[in-house]
Amino acid sequence: MTTPIADIPASSTPDARTWIFEGIGAQLAGAENVLVCLDEAGTYQPDDIVIVGDVHQTYSPEQTVGSGGRFWLREDFTVTVTVSVYRGGDDPAGVFARARQLADMVVAVVRSDPSLGGAVDRAMPTSAVQTGGWADEDGSGRESTIELEIGCMNTI
Repeated sequence: MTTPIADIPASSTPDARTWIFEGIGAQLAGAENVLVCLDEAGTYQPDDIVIVGDVHQTYSPEQTVGSGGRFWLREDFTVTVTVSVYRGGDDPAGVFARARQLADMVVAVVRSDPSLGGAVDRAMPTSAVQTGGWADEDGSGRESTIELEIGCMNTI
């Protein structure tokens, strides 16, 4: 049995990534000095930046028999969301606290609808790595970066 190419569903990664981006944007709408963007920030570099970035994806068969059509393939993927906070001066605790506040908001957005608006079967935060330190060699400010991984699973 074969499945016509037109009947084989496409990856859910674009819809999932867009849902995360729009959800974060909605929560930060009206916030000053904050940028929410896809892939990387451009020339506008405010103190608080949230980037919905890379996607890493794997496939595996969901069913061992069948036509290769709908619900035959499982895709597991991770969407990376990076929170970057900068403050002039020497307040590492304050910089970390703001970065953590933004990271917790990203987690809450994903937890508010683990289907990401119906884009996936299940999504959840799977890891977070925080780094911090001086933003530059002359010690003019501190930065903190938290890289979040949002794990997603969908049967297509």
